[in-house]
Amino acid sequence: MGRATGSDLCLLTLLSVVLALRLPSLVVAQANSLHPNTHRALLQSSNGSTCCSRLEAIGFSSPLPVVIFDSSGQLIPHKVDTEITLCTCSPQDSNIQDYSGPARAAGRGSSSAKFDKKSYKLKTLGPDGNGLDFPLLGMPEDDDWILYGPEPDKTIGMRNYLAYNLARASGRYATRTTYVEVFLLDDGEELSMEHYNGVYIAQEKMKRGQDRVDIKKLDPENLSGGYLFVYDNDNIESGDVTFGPLEGFSDPFVLQEPNEFPLEEDPTGTWLFNYLTEFQTALNNGDLNYTSYIDGPSFTDYFLLTELSKNPDGYRGSTYMHKDRDGPLSMGPAWDYDEAFGICCGYPITGWDDLGQSGPGLSGGSAISPEGWRFNICDEPERCLIDPTDGVSIWYRTMWNTDERFKAGAALRWNELRASAWSNDAVQKIIDDARTAIDPAVARNFDKYASALEVETGANYEEIWQEEVSVMENWVMERFEWMDSQFSSSEGNEVETVTLSQSGR
Repeated sequence: MGRATGSDLCLLTLLSVVLALRLPSLVVAQANSLHPNTHRALLQSSNGSTCCSRLEAIGFSSPLPVVIFDSSGQLIPHKVDTEITLCTCSPQDSNIQDYSGPARAAGRGSSSAKFDKKSYKLKTLGPDGNGLDFPLLGMPEDDDWILYGPEPDKTIGMRNYLAYNLARASGRYATRTTYVEVFLLDDGEELSMEHYNGVYIAQEKMKRGQDRVDIKKLDPENLSGGYLFVYDNDNIESGDVTFGPLEGFSDPFVLQEPNEFPLEEDPTGTWLFNYLTEFQTALNNGDLNYTSYIDGPSFTDYFLLTELSKNPDGYRGSTYMHKDRDGPLSMGPAWDYDEAFGICCGYPITGWDDLGQSGPGLSGGSAISPEGWRFNICDEPERCLIDPTDGVSIWYRTMWNTDERFKAGAALRWNELRASAWSNDAVQKIIDDARTAIDPAVARNFDKYASALEVETGANYEEIWQEEVSVMENWVMERFEWMDSQFSSSEGNEVETVTLSQSGR
């Protein structure tokens, strides 16, 4: 491309002015700000002044970023895309570039879809109606986002927030998160405090991408990857692409990326299903070469986070896996910890009707106690009557019981993390930072959802919230103490840890 002439520059300037006049809240980015994965010009908000001035006009201020979405009088149905106008207002000292422009929104979630405080998926849009990559709320550029509304959780989502931060601190990708306050205009009226919708967690949608699950796009000429898929017990919906189930599993896997199979054949005959079958067969037959099928460190890190959090769904619901092209099977990213860290026993573990009190049994504790393992609770079938397989915990039980390398590797990795990213001080800082961030918004959120939170209107919301956070915090520290005791005997031992094939199968 040749050097621009004076007339070219005049034409470009005129075009910029026209665009600015037609889109007053948006300006065209410089050419060097184009996202490397898109050919569209990135539209960036000017300074968030429109959104911030609307909040100022109703006397609202917050140390948290604020998100306003306006559906022009339309309700936003569950899983039905609705055109909205989206804007953000970030604290002035945050250096976060605010967004103001079109978007699509839809309600999301399964059981949470029944809540008053809905969760939403969002897609930022360009003027052509296609997805627009944007660094929303300071996160890496993309066009797909989630607003998670933890309605019944008195910690206001701290369990998910903590788990994702722990995963990232260990060097694994997990969805980036930031607390926000949300206003929802779905009645066609002017913005007011009546539209206040509470404290949310804004986060990245799980998807393939350089800044998300970093796997290559599947090549029909090489079916070894990339794949992003999930074992989510029986949460399968019409239109989901499934494969399996594997032998011994209750339900199939759901393929998320690619969202359709590259070959017109029975899904149970796909390349990925065969790969998982070969891995599981080798594992069950005592063939220690099963490790050539997997990324051992990712299996270990996922195991340790699930055990630390005692996530009831960690092995059988929202259990994500991915496989890059020519690479091994990896566990993760971590997802869905709203019932973790001692709050709930979770299905299918017996004890739901008794607030999680079952066992302690062979695992050494109940489903919600700081003591005892999570992965082997279903070794006692009477504690898991509905689903004794318990998803991929059957893999971990086999590795634990038949491969000393896995146990030794888990102990070494645990002690490494406890000396650094998962030390008491490091984890305390994650909790304290979240506590400090949302403290000013707690009363507003509790007042909005007092009934759902089962608190009396006008109660001391701050005190109730602080107590709930302290309960979680104390549980985590007691859990650390118990797991330290289980792994301490392996500290400093020289062991052969799990090796793996970096090329996969």
